[in-house]
Amino acid sequence: MKRSILIALLVVIVILLGLFIIGGFIYLQFNQEPFVPEKAYLKIDLAGPLSETTPTRFPGMSGAAISIHDLWYNLERAAKDDRIKGVLLRVQYLETGFAKIAEIGQLLKKFAASKKPVIAFIVDGGLKEYYLASFADKVILFKGGSFSISGIGAEALFLKNTLSKLGVQAEVFHIGDYKTASNTFTEERMTPAHRESTQVLIDDLYQAVVSGIAANRNVDSREVKKILDRSPLPPEEYVESKLIDALGYEDDMFQSLPAKYPEVGFKSYAKTRSPLPFSGSKKIAVIFASGEINMGRSGGQSLFGGDILGADTLAGQLRQARKNYAVKAVVLRVDSPGGSAVASDVILREAELLALKKPLVISMSDMAASGGYWISLSARKIFAQAETITGSIGIISGKFVLKGLYDKLGISKEIVKTTEFAGMYSDYQPFSDREKQKVLADMQRIYDEFLKKVAGNRKMAVADVDKIARGRVWSGQAALKLHLVDSLGGLNEALAEARKLARIPLNEKFGVKIYPQKKSFFDMIFELADAKAQNPLDVQARLQVYKRFFPAMAMPFSLTCY
Repeated sequence: MKRSILIALLVVIVILLGLFIIGGFIYLQFNQEPFVPEKAYLKIDLAGPLSETTPTRFPGMSGAAISIHDLWYNLERAAKDDRIKGVLLRVQYLETGFAKIAEIGQLLKKFAASKKPVIAFIVDGGLKEYYLASFADKVILFKGGSFSISGIGAEALFLKNTLSKLGVQAEVFHIGDYKTASNTFTEERMTPAHRESTQVLIDDLYQAVVSGIAANRNVDSREVKKILDRSPLPPEEYVESKLIDALGYEDDMFQSLPAKYPEVGFKSYAKTRSPLPFSGSKKIAVIFASGEINMGRSGGQSLFGGDILGADTLAGQLRQARKNYAVKAVVLRVDSPGGSAVASDVILREAELLALKKPLVISMSDMAASGGYWISLSARKIFAQAETITGSIGIISGKFVLKGLYDKLGISKEIVKTTEFAGMYSDYQPFSDREKQKVLADMQRIYDEFLKKVAGNRKMAVADVDKIARGRVWSGQAALKLHLVDSLGGLNEALAEARKLARIPLNEKFGVKIYPQKKSFFDMIFELADAKAQNPLDVQARLQVYKRFFPAMAMPFSLTCY
């Protein structure tokens, strides 16, 4: 008997010891700091997609791309870190908008203001890659790379004929001539309004980029435009025109530096804790809100491939910030094309409750359009980059009729209902005339409410808002002239304004509370166990979500820029 008890105790001890060892390993994986030399250059390698935040991953998993949050927080640290003597920026093909590029450039400029050099090396790419590099103190272009800075082009995708071949009919309507999101499914080419708004938008973006390059390189904007109009050119001509400092190889970056110190990779540096960029008992919450707006939790991908910004998640974060006594102001960082009108309103309500208690400031990223603009309306002040895409005040709604597809597959349905309009959103039949009238009336009601909300918060007449609404998108610099935003600037400008509104003196330090918060190991375990609820492969569940998606406040078109 005693022997069996002893064996049982030994088994328990071994199990506990094993759990302790595993737990210790996990802790070290999450908390062990990489070594940073006493004198080093911070190496930032940017390529591919740039998101607002980086998802927390299990140890050993491949790392995600560097995010705006990462760059903002860690460049603030590096500027104060005596070990970091400069930044080496390596750039190649970027998948992002021009507003994020301007944001990163401004972060690099602020870092350089700490008397530390920033050297950029362009591996290959085009206007986006060059625009980012132009914020550096010196720009080196790879001798053997592919390089062309020949302006901005845009293309829109149309699926009407594809859907027709599949037996799918899009019955999607819009309020506003420029609210052309439905055109993707209902047209074969751009309508005049679609083409006009797209041309004006890319012209504005182009002018903002040209002006930015001219300022960064201390070259007349007319000369910059002449070079871009003639591009692509032989690399030597970019050097002669002073847009590029030198042609060379990556190791040539060190020739522009006062000393050759070792490099520390950005992702390694981001795992270190000291120095802290922000500290103080009074805090400003910074909430990153990116993705297509839907009901429920954030996470996963939408039916059209983008990230999902869940109303429950964002509203909960705004609520937490409102109830946290230490938080004196909030910066809401918006990067969203909009989405569900209901979900957008859920978020706006929580933002309004927060704004009654403490200052709320908006920082717009690449896009804060339609529902993304709606959730910004209760802010004390709205900041946008000149290259931000915003506005799109309008509504779309409707459904996809799949009867033709069902017929091809040999599927049939019968509809039984208790009232005339009970089955109006069935995917087996088109809207009747009376059903269509109901849909359009509901859309008009929501559009009128959108106009009133903008008018009230922006101190404009409803009729004046309607003139610049109608689903039309605007660049940030155009939105400033139209009083849709208050100022041009990025995350740091929004943070400074939040500090001012919270009446935190300039000589007093403040902390930041960042949302979404970094997940712990156990949070990720529980989330993984609950993954079935968010399974991106569950097509039927995702289609059900989109039956509740309309009416929608969404971007009028998908824009791809080169």
